[in-house]
Amino acid sequence: MLRNRFTFTRSITHKWMISYAVILLIPLIVSAIVYLQTTQIVQYEIKRASSAMLQQVKYIVDSELGLTEKMGAQLTIQTDVRNYLELDKQSENAHAFDIYKTEQELGKYKSTNDFISGIYIYSTQLDKVLSNETYADSRLFYAMNHQSDTYTYSEWLSDMRSQSLRTYLWLPMRSSEPSGMNVAFIKPLLKKAGGLPYGTLVMPLNSSKIQHLLENVDWVNKGKVYIVDEQNQVLFQNGSAEASVTYADLIADTNNMVTTIESDNTNWRYVSVFPSSVFWERASQLRTMNVIGLLVCFLIGGGVMTYFARRNYVPIKQLLSILPNFKPERKAEMDEYAFIRQSVMTAIRERDDMSSHQLKQLRVLQSYYLGKLLKGQTEQAMSVREAASIHRMDWLSEDFAVLLFYLDPGHEKGLPLNLSQFIVSNIVKDLVDRRHNVLFTDVDGMLAAIVNIHPERNGSWKEEIEGAISEAHEFIEQRYALTFSVSGSEANPSLEGIHQAFLQALEAQEYRMMQEEKFVWYGDIKLEEADYYYSMNEELQLHNLIKSGNFEKAAELVDGMIGSIFQQQASIEMVKCFLIDLASTMIKMVPQEARRTSFWEEQRPVKRLLACTTRAEFRQELMEILAIVCELVNEKLALASNTRIGEQVAAYVAEHYADVNLSVSMIGAHFGITPQYVSKVFKEHNGEGLHEYISQTRIRQAKQLLGGGAQIDETALAVGFASSSAFIRVFKKYEGITPGKYKTIQL
Repeated sequence: MLRNRFTFTRSITHKWMISYAVILLIPLIVSAIVYLQTTQIVQYEIKRASSAMLQQVKYIVDSELGLTEKMGAQLTIQTDVRNYLELDKQSENAHAFDIYKTEQELGKYKSTNDFISGIYIYSTQLDKVLSNETYADSRLFYAMNHQSDTYTYSEWLSDMRSQSLRTYLWLPMRSSEPSGMNVAFIKPLLKKAGGLPYGTLVMPLNSSKIQHLLENVDWVNKGKVYIVDEQNQVLFQNGSAEASVTYADLIADTNNMVTTIESDNTNWRYVSVFPSSVFWERASQLRTMNVIGLLVCFLIGGGVMTYFARRNYVPIKQLLSILPNFKPERKAEMDEYAFIRQSVMTAIRERDDMSSHQLKQLRVLQSYYLGKLLKGQTEQAMSVREAASIHRMDWLSEDFAVLLFYLDPGHEKGLPLNLSQFIVSNIVKDLVDRRHNVLFTDVDGMLAAIVNIHPERNGSWKEEIEGAISEAHEFIEQRYALTFSVSGSEANPSLEGIHQAFLQALEAQEYRMMQEEKFVWYGDIKLEEADYYYSMNEELQLHNLIKSGNFEKAAELVDGMIGSIFQQQASIEMVKCFLIDLASTMIKMVPQEARRTSFWEEQRPVKRLLACTTRAEFRQELMEILAIVCELVNEKLALASNTRIGEQVAAYVAEHYADVNLSVSMIGAHFGITPQYVSKVFKEHNGEGLHEYISQTRIRQAKQLLGGGAQIDETALAVGFASSSAFIRVFKKYEGITPGKYKTIQL
């Protein structure tokens, strides 16, 4: 009845029936594919087997041919052969014994290679042939070995004297197979400058050996193996020779499978020919078996499909009976499996949500408890075992250490602080948890870790933690471009010791920041009782250098003093006192005039210095203060020097005011400075511009001349004006009246 709740098209029973029907179709499809691919499989098997067989034939025959050609090369340079070829008819009788020795040598060469049936050398000068068995003139040798209706003596003699013979030649051989033809290796010897060779080396191949070789490698009784030359003429074959068979005939026969490979040493081809019917016999059996199997599948499959569909639905029916009913509007949208999946997924999600909520609460409680432990604010004393049980922490021993992590905010990717802390805490925890137990928490924005030291690793826990943090730092820096530094406490027993370890880590953190180190243990800090390292003599040296405005020397002295105080590992209080004292010496040298301006208040050097936490920051702030002070001192010194320049300019104007070319540019050129700087310095010294001062000086001198009765034109030229009109205009600007009226009033 449960199945009736689902429409048949949506029920899994309908889907099963379709699935089983598809399964029944698979044998049919596979059988069809197998049938269609049978031809290709047969062809592939034939080619693969033929290729393997031909490769074997090729390797053996090519190897023997290579040895034959190597023997030919040796005979070419053999001394007895060379001497024989150099004989002529006059010296033949005198060297009869040498010819006999050469014949014996040829016999020895023949005995070492059973791939050839003989060796003979034709001499052009003697017109005779020397073989491993006889020595005769060319016509007699031809009659004994090569005479045939298709190959005349003149043709044979032409081949013996030719320079362009092929390496392997198809020659009639009277002692050869019934066909009377055999393959011979031919090589012209010792060419003359005139174009004709001294002779020709001929080595007929042992056709019976090659025939035996081909018969041995024949792996199918009905197959044939042929060796064909470049003219498509069959040279050798296994089995009985077929009359007038050619390579074209082999290719044209569609009832056979033909495979061909090329020789590496010659222009020959190795050809295998196999009847396709040999393999089709097995293919026919395969097709018959496929058809029978297909019929069996259809007969049995129908019954099995019905049986298993009913049987497999029984557990589904039982499972549906214990699950809630469908909502009416969802009946047509789901099958039984979808309903079961939905119900199970709902239960899993509810369980996961509850687990996740509980885990979050547990982490919050753990973090809260760890923070109170670090700050020493736990109200009730309890053992490590009790605390671990209550807060679900895997603590194994009574020894604890605290690590504080400082994350560099200047990394390239600019990750948020909470994400950076998450990355560092997870990676470090994975590495440290291999040997010890570590828990992370946030204390006032600072990432802290409580390490529960493994009871069996008390002697090496520091090295193990350093190694884990070093590995984590390298990975995080490469992967996230994030750097951090760590300070650690000593091992402290019991839960109460965690607060003491936290204080130790804080102190180590402060020293780490001052010393700019990546990892500092509290136990590595050794405070020395050092004297105050800022003597009166050094203060006086710094005072004099600043007073003279020598920033480079002063900076060098300050660098040396900073390095000395940090090298002594003095207390933090002593270091800060020294740095404030050093800054106060610089501030004392600020000129009185600069102290009255708002510029110094805006800089706030002492406030910025107190905000520093690292050695580099302290040095940078001190150098900025020193640079500002030296700049102010140099400005004061420059101002004192400018006073003398102003007096010199005023004297120069008083002496040269009558010069028509007198100007600011002329004065600047005289003193070797720019016109702008001359005007600025003079105005700071006299309170008025240089151009106005020149004009007023000329007007004062003109008033004296006019009072004495001088003419206006003469007066204008006498005081440096180029024209009387310019003089009148300037005079009226400063005196308010014209020069003529002034002269009338004075007289």
